[in-house]
Amino acid sequence: MRSIRFVPFAFALALILAFAGSVRAASIFYGNFPVPPSGISFLDVTESSGTDPVPLFGPPHTFQVGLDFNPTFVAASTNGAADITDGQLNFTVKGLVVPSGGAGINSLSVFEAGDYSLLGLGTVATKAIAAASIRAKVTEIDGNPVAPINLPQMSVPAVFNLIANPGVLQPWSLSVTLPIAAQLTAMNIPFTIGATKVEVVVDDSLNTLTESASSAFIAKKDFVVSADPDISGILPEPASVTLIGLAVAWSLKRPRR
Repeated sequence: MRSIRFVPFAFALALILAFAGSVRAASIFYGNFPVPPSGISFLDVTESSGTDPVPLFGPPHTFQVGLDFNPTFVAASTNGAADITDGQLNFTVKGLVVPSGGAGINSLSVFEAGDYSLLGLGTVATKAIAAASIRAKVTEIDGNPVAPINLPQMSVPAVFNLIANPGVLQPWSLSVTLPIAAQLTAMNIPFTIGATKVEVVVDDSLNTLTESASSAFIAKKDFVVSADPDISGILPEPASVTLIGLAVAWSLKRPRR
């Protein structure tokens, strides 16, 4: 979390972003996380930040279809200052493939939530902002390596200001989904199982901007990355008996939508 006092706000934000980009990013490597019920694995999970010491996300825990983090993201500023806390997750999602079928990756989603506070005297220029984006490239389809296919980036912000959203410890949340199978279809790229290896970058930031008699605070307290796998074409052959069990377990545990 880095802060600077300045006028005006747009110039300040530009300074912060430039300063953040000049800082050499620290990183933490968390490793590989198989998620057996889904038939997929999250590989080489790494977090980094150009603005703050890591960890910000912290080590993940697995659940049926993804990774659950307990983050320590905070941005806070007062009296005309601004602050930005920026973090990044890099990982590869790999679907299990056997001769008779496998697990395709239909989509990837990010959900995050926390609280914010906006106090004092000011205008809509006093703000608390959260934002997340997903960028990805497909490097394997139906278990076969392909030239990297860059998918369109998906991003979403959540913006709160002192006039419309004042208060203390007000809840916020946002979610963003990257529709991998749909994007491949839109590009006229054929597949049977689907994307079975996808390299992913999740960018995430919290921002606060204030005026001379105001304060802003925003914290991220939950962060979840989940995949929507498609387990198909599994036959009762020796090479695929294990995957059948995984598919059955996943179908029994999958929450209703």
